[in-house]
Amino acid sequence: MKTKQFITIIISCLLILTVGILGIRQSGFFGGKEAYVGSYISVIWISGTIGETSYDIFGNETSLSTFTICDYLDQIAADRHNKGLFIEIDSPGGSVYDSDKIYQALMEYKELTGRPIVAACLSTMCSGAYYIASAADEIYAERTADVGSIGVYIEMMDVSELAAKLGVKVDYIRSSENKAMGNMYNAMTEEQRAIYQSIIDEHYERFLDIVQKSRGYDRETLRKIADGRAYTATQALQNGLIDGIKEYDDVLLDFEEQLGVYTLLAPEVANEDIISAILRQLPGGLFGKSEIEELKELLEKRNGRAMYHE
Repeated sequence: MKTKQFITIIISCLLILTVGILGIRQSGFFGGKEAYVGSYISVIWISGTIGETSYDIFGNETSLSTFTICDYLDQIAADRHNKGLFIEIDSPGGSVYDSDKIYQALMEYKELTGRPIVAACLSTMCSGAYYIASAADEIYAERTADVGSIGVYIEMMDVSELAAKLGVKVDYIRSSENKAMGNMYNAMTEEQRAIYQSIIDEHYERFLDIVQKSRGYDRETLRKIADGRAYTATQALQNGLIDGIKEYDDVLLDFEEQLGVYTLLAPEVANEDIISAILRQLPGGLFGKSEIEELKELLEKRNGRAMYHE
């Protein structure tokens, strides 16, 4: 090991030990506000790719996970002081599973409590993010926002020809021809493509059901709108996907005035802790993944996964 790398590791270990002793750690998602007593509106954030959660080295979420959101909704549903829910959205969508899980939790909150939900989009509310917003009683977007992109896809990576050129052959010993289908090393058969298309069709029809119920479309009109494209806020309003074009702050103020409640509580995302920030600056060879490992992980994560994503 080079002297420079050794010194870097020693310094990093000392910093970790020092911070551990001093107890410098993030306060968690509720920021010590659990003890608050009084009526309030809750806020949740839907940001980034839905279903992908990041953590700092202490295990604090730096983006809200589906579990955290659903757990928080259960908590406020049981709290009589909660008077409504505000959803701030800035997301291109994400996994089918996570989008639907959050949507169901929102609908359960609404059905159990009868309390209103308002959603507001900052710059992006597409696919799975719009799926989630469909649980709201009212949906708004800022004037430069992208909205819609109603649809679903499964991403497939086929590197079989590249592997052949490199002299690499990957084979699968399988119980049936469709076991391990969609892997990146074998070309997809027509039967397998039809199987995946049936999965896509089912998820798409469910998406249409939810939007139709939320926005009151007839099915054929909705199909024409829900062709996978993202709309501008103006186009989204003209097509009935949103209820108005407003700045985020104005939507929030209107909601507060409507309910006569001005205090907001929300699950908090931890800021990056000092140690994570330091380690992020160190040479990638010490603690980070190589670019090849990151690419492989990305391919394996997305390949064959149904996505409500822009």
